[in-house]
Amino acid sequence: MTPWFKTDAWRFRWLPLLTAAAGVAAVFLLQDVPMLRRHALLLALLTGLGFFLPAVRHRLLILFSYGLGLYFIAKSIGTWLGLSWGGLGIVEQFLWLLLGVLCLVSALGMGRRRPPEWPVALLMTALGIYFANFTYVQYAENNWLQVIAGIGLAGAAFWHAAAVWVEAETSPQQGS
Repeated sequence: MTPWFKTDAWRFRWLPLLTAAAGVAAVFLLQDVPMLRRHALLLALLTGLGFFLPAVRHRLLILFSYGLGLYFIAKSIGTWLGLSWGGLGIVEQFLWLLLGVLCLVSALGMGRRRPPEWPVALLMTALGIYFANFTYVQYAENNWLQVIAGIGLAGAAFWHAAAVWVEAETSPQQGS
């Protein structure tokens, strides 16, 4: 069994999936603890600093994709089942299920030592859709600062996804 733990499948697919599942479970269990809720943004930003380190960026992106996918799907299913941690609106139930599937497909696509660019573009598209929905909800509530932030985040996500897709179509095809 030890050689299996040294394979790329373990490092780039199974370990991030198990870690993300544990993280999502922890989020649902700890989201009502006031101290953690108060410092959640700081913890997320500190974790996000790892994206600036090339040695761990790929693994963090896979973990991020799995975590988002599991979280979106769990919230959607939780809403359908009437669980306390559901709480989504009618549109978000279906939208978050779609976003969760897109994130999981993205994570599976990134689960290689040298992944292609399309999984990152797919993740950015899913994030762009999420932020566009966030922007609309904040606009309906007249929260203009969040609307401005949402427009910027959605724009950046869609811009990155479009740049990757355009670059993939204009670059010469590489042999398999």
